[in-house]
Amino acid sequence: MRFVGCALAWRPGEARNRPSCLVVMDERGSIIANSFAVDAQEIAGAVEGYAAERRGVSVGADAPLAVPNERGTRRIERILSKVALPAYSASRKMFGGEPYSEELLAALEGVSVEYTDYPFPRTRGQRTVTEVDSAAALKILALERTARDGEPSWNQPNGKDLAQVLRRMEEPKLRKGNKEARASALKQAVDILWNTPGLRLRTGNLSGDISSPENVDLSKIDVNAGLLSHAELDRIASLLEGTLAAYTVHRHWRGRDGSMVVGTGDEGSVLLPTPEVLHARIAEESRAAGVPYV
Repeated sequence: MRFVGCALAWRPGEARNRPSCLVVMDERGSIIANSFAVDAQEIAGAVEGYAAERRGVSVGADAPLAVPNERGTRRIERILSKVALPAYSASRKMFGGEPYSEELLAALEGVSVEYTDYPFPRTRGQRTVTEVDSAAALKILALERTARDGEPSWNQPNGKDLAQVLRRMEEPKLRKGNKEARASALKQAVDILWNTPGLRLRTGNLSGDISSPENVDLSKIDVNAGLLSHAELDRIASLLEGTLAAYTVHRHWRGRDGSMVVGTGDEGSVLLPTPEVLHARIAEESRAAGVPYV
């Protein structure tokens, strides 16, 4: 199996103009490749190549894939906001009709990769694409790390309140602010990935050159605001988002450490890495709102 995270440039003004990033993991959780693509057909072609002669592929697309609402927000976005997790705000009006993600799904369907709201854990042979949220995944991984670092844990009966911890956690701004602020946020995010069980960030066949068109080793890059341009910081952010997307579908496939899907395909759904206590909190809000989850 191959697990592909796609940091899709999906917002109005960037779709078909700013490159999207693809990050590929194997079943062991090692990053084995990455690349950049500008349009949906190029992305689909890259996914087809990564999946060639493999026993299936699971794609995590870091973008809203199902956008049924003309205005306002999707139901899953309201659920995530209630538990203080970042959520994409998307409506058909903001795209002037058809969201760019629908073009991507059509291109992927052309290479036999089908949209699903629930890729099956531990099952080879499937060729699916699922919505994920890299910003939410990063916050959840940071949350899990607080327990491993020995801080008063939200995971213990007498520990901190989970909702309070989530609301107070600072969310790294990977794409906003001046270069110094962005570089600091990117370093923080890389550090979180370095310390995530089940993810092998460093592999020997990748390059430490951020200008390389493919196969960049994120762990070898010196994220220095004085040395890097905003465009290069954008590439690092895309690599981070793609890595988080690939990790999310890989973690779900392994069936360990916890994951859940909130919502349904046509109405909008998102796959998240979730420890047990966060799963219970999101499930509580989903039941209250009548939103399916699993």
